[in-house]
Amino acid sequence: MKKQILIPFTLTALMAALSGCGGEGGNINVDSSGSSTGVTASTSCSTTSSDCLEFVFDYPVAGLNFDCSSDTTNHFITQNSSNAVAGACKLGDTVTFSIKGQGTDKQIKLGTVDLKTITSLKISDAPISLVDIATAMVGKAPASLDQNDETIKVAMALVKIFQAAGVVNEKNAIGDLQPITLDEDYKSNLKNISQSIDVTNFKDGSYAAILKPWVDVSGVSDQTAFDVVNKMLNMQNAGSFQSDFLPWPLPAESGVDQQYIEGFHGKSLLGNEIIANMYLLSDRTGHTFGYGLQWKGKPDDKTSAGTIISDSLKRMTLISKVAPQKMNAESQTNWISPITKKLGSTPYVFSMADQTSTPLTINQGRLINGYIITGTEAVYKQATGSKEGDPASYGKWTQDFSPEQFEGTIDISKTNPITYLDKKILTTQNNTNSGEYYVFPMYATLNFKFSDTTIKDVKLGVVIDENGDIRSDIKPNATANDMSGTCATVNPSTMIDSNGVQQFRIGTTGTANYAETDKSITIRMILTNAKFGLLEGAILGLNQSLTVRASNDGSVSSQTLTSGGVKINLHNLLTDHNTTRGVNITDFSNAEASWINIHAAYQKVYNNIKDVSPAPTQAQQELAKRIYGTLSIELPSCYTIKQK
Repeated sequence: MKKQILIPFTLTALMAALSGCGGEGGNINVDSSGSSTGVTASTSCSTTSSDCLEFVFDYPVAGLNFDCSSDTTNHFITQNSSNAVAGACKLGDTVTFSIKGQGTDKQIKLGTVDLKTITSLKISDAPISLVDIATAMVGKAPASLDQNDETIKVAMALVKIFQAAGVVNEKNAIGDLQPITLDEDYKSNLKNISQSIDVTNFKDGSYAAILKPWVDVSGVSDQTAFDVVNKMLNMQNAGSFQSDFLPWPLPAESGVDQQYIEGFHGKSLLGNEIIANMYLLSDRTGHTFGYGLQWKGKPDDKTSAGTIISDSLKRMTLISKVAPQKMNAESQTNWISPITKKLGSTPYVFSMADQTSTPLTINQGRLINGYIITGTEAVYKQATGSKEGDPASYGKWTQDFSPEQFEGTIDISKTNPITYLDKKILTTQNNTNSGEYYVFPMYATLNFKFSDTTIKDVKLGVVIDENGDIRSDIKPNATANDMSGTCATVNPSTMIDSNGVQQFRIGTTGTANYAETDKSITIRMILTNAKFGLLEGAILGLNQSLTVRASNDGSVSSQTLTSGGVKINLHNLLTDHNTTRGVNITDFSNAEASWINIHAAYQKVYNNIKDVSPAPTQAQQELAKRIYGTLSIELPSCYTIKQK
């Protein structure tokens, strides 16, 4: 038996992450033309250079002052960049942050962040949080996410300053995470405070009275500030997490003995192996859900011609021998700690969809550089640039098929990070003024069409809530082809709606765009639960592509599919203040939006292998028809634009 699997998107993303994909005033003294050195108002180096690190902030504050340790001449400020606020220094620099105005020596000192604590490698858009800044100020990381923790209290104080400044300068609503700009005119008014502010004032609370001539933070409560800290940490964790089973060689310059990314793989003492993949989404409120597939059995040691298959590749023969088994990850809040970046204190659970065995649990792992969980010493060294490993950080999993027990490792890539949602797009009751109209929560019906036209379209009711997360809105007595909704409200603890129907967390939004005719919001979704019927396993908006090719004694079976980004254009709702003209859903190029089903794709590969044994069941043959399709959208009659 001979087998070949072409690399899927998940490992492409992982490889990209490993390679990377006192008294003075606040004068900005730089070459504003952006010379060949890359020095601009917000960058000390060219962001395309291998030794330059561009960083983005979870709280989008433009005009924040910073100095890079490798540049003793110039001073910089953070600036808006697309849907984020960014700056750049040399890789490995320490960055000193502050708020200071021209013509005054009064300033707010925000400490010095060592970029090596954020990432040791060049990556795209390295994330820096207010908790990172507070940690640098206090000199220790938070012990827990608690209002009474000293470092969290400093982060809350920073939130209060930015929230209060946002009310004054941007007319932002308190509690809403929106961009602000600290311009030079505003910062120059720091001359009115009696003294500069440093960490001591933040720790003892005296900062509030000292800053009152500049900004009054009394309107922002401790609870609101803590809620915003939580929101930012959840946003930093949010995105899609993917792993696959294909061993993939590390770059030649990795300098380590083991030259392969192991992926999602494990063994038992009886000589059987498991290979698996997974697709998870973490949303804006800290919930993580999705599904995976696994193949379990004894791999072949030789091809049909007698050629010995290497140990690292023989596991691939399972694709030609075993049908994929679906593993469900229902919504859980114990995925990655926003403080330690380690997996939660309890394992993350994948239950087997056929309920024939115990769950697979991911028991260990640490998110490195904001993009990678590494499963082995080799990948850890490549990801961190360290000469030493750290076994406590590696991704580990277990599963029990009594009496046989499996243990394995997992490499995971984090992609599709999210940003704040512009208040001009995500209009809610909380961020609008009296008399203004608001769109969210927005109820809609998604119409799933199948490439196999023998399958009838399926309608699914969904709602994008005030946080920007997505859940199902399925009516009572729904049918296989009509799961549209009734605009019901839901208990977020149980996800049971006002009709007594169990609903599910299914997705989140990525970012928002506000242009003349394109006022859109991006979405990504995974339909995990069996209740979705014909749509179970559907994935959309993850920019996910897959190519798989299996061969068995000359019989070749392959499948290629791609699902690009998905956005909903809300222009008509935001300008008309009614639903008459509706909304549209497209990909990022304004072409027809699509969805894919990874489970169905792998099932079809198995079904098409000549004389495969066991032969696919009728249910498996039907599943293989539901590989991909297109999307359309309509607004239900129960949904209206509301006026505050």
